Amino acid sequence: MLLFLPTFDRSHDPVPPEGWRSPGEPYRLYTTLDAAEAAATSPDGHTGRVLVLDPARLGPGAQAAPPAVAEVPRAAVLNVDPDGDYWRPAPVAAGGGYVVRRAEGGAGGAGGVELLLIFRRGAWDLPKGKLDDGETVREAAHREVSEEVGVKKKKLTVTADLGETVHGYVWPKREVYAVKTTRWFAMTTTAERFEPETREGIEAVAWVPWAEAAERVGFETLRAHHAGLDPTALGV
Repeated sequence: MLLFLPTFDRSHDPVPPEGWRSPGEPYRLYTTLDAAEAAATSPDGHTGRVLVLDPARLGPGAQAAPPAVAEVPRAAVLNVDPDGDYWRPAPVAAGGGYVVRRAEGGAGGAGGVELLLIFRRGAWDLPKGKLDDGETVREAAHREVSEEVGVKKKKLTVTADLGETVHGYVWPKREVYAVKTTRWFAMTTTAERFEPETREGIEAVAWVPWAEAAERVGFETLRAHHAGLDPTALGV
């Protein structure tokens, strides 16, 4: 989860070292980039900026509906680097898969379900990737999983829509701060062998017991999403 704060501050470094403290009403935060960008456009057409915020570094008001906080620490702002450089937020759409199977003999806990993980850049992850032109997010998820674990698409069956995650990262090549929304789908497979897509830095593909996968996955956003799923309801 990310939050967004519009600002019309045009200075090089839009966030002072001490952060922001509202002298009056709390700062209204937005839960989507689209809504924040709309709020960052004044009636006369002047366009401001949007700060991307980490809710975990904000006060309890960040969990309210709608979210609002009296203070924004500099450490909570994700798209301004230590030198004060602002990275414009840009949306990125992606699809990914929770490929699951029943473990032999019902082993593995959580109903005997195992989850297919990939190992890339020093961390365990789930197969996923950005949409190609003209693709639906479901089609992208199906294709990306097929490519990253090295099996034909006909050997993968999508069984359920599992909702989405949102996370951000600096994307130097595009000179933006990517706000990546990934739609997740449960899948099953008839494949027995996998070939990691080494061109994408994938070193290994492995079946992991459902509960163990929660500890192995190297990203907090994914761990939180995994924790909210019922493995016995994923179509295996």
